[in-house]
Amino acid sequence: MLPYEAIVFDMDGVLADSEPVYFAAMRAVLAPLGHEVTDGHQRAIMGHSIEATWAYLRETFSLEGPLDGLVEAYDRELVQQLARITNPLPGVRELVAALRERNVPIAVASSSLPAWIEALLGGIGLAETFDALVSATMVAHPKPAPDIYVEAARRLGKAPERCIAIEDTPTGLTSAKAAGMLTVQVRSSSTAWPPQTEAAIVLESLREFDLRLVAGNK
Repeated sequence: MLPYEAIVFDMDGVLADSEPVYFAAMRAVLAPLGHEVTDGHQRAIMGHSIEATWAYLRETFSLEGPLDGLVEAYDRELVQQLARITNPLPGVRELVAALRERNVPIAVASSSLPAWIEALLGGIGLAETFDALVSATMVAHPKPAPDIYVEAARRLGKAPERCIAIEDTPTGLTSAKAAGMLTVQVRSSSTAWPPQTEAAIVLESLREFDLRLVAGNK
């Protein structure tokens, strides 16, 4: 089956060490209400959609009534904080540049909202780099369902089984594997998970990515 024809990147924890920003934004919104968001809570929702995240927070903290105001405050806080991230994770710039040089199609498939994706990619200087950006808001079912990876492959004009997915969370790896992609787990973020069984390949950083996995046309 080698080489593969396209690569789809998750964003948070893969392109940038941004998961702590989500945690900080959650704390900023919920602390005034007397709720303490812990590392355990963060682990439980990493890689999930905004709907799943706030459903979890509603149940965990017994939040009552409409959550629109809290979600809007969270959204505003996140856009500001994500845009302040300027450094991608190790190997990201080099790998993306090498893939661009080889004309390998690349996409982002993230559970984040489109505005969050744009803010972070803009901050790290990769806003115009990818051939497709797919948010969980653009598909019927978020991760761990395969929809987002299937849609990313469609937008790149490739069959999912001809694509590599680079992920960091169990939720994302499950999604990509269900779509039929080769799953690569990268562990360079501060919130890195232990090696996961859903990953066909585990890397400590994207500096270790083997370009022989992909076909390219220079």
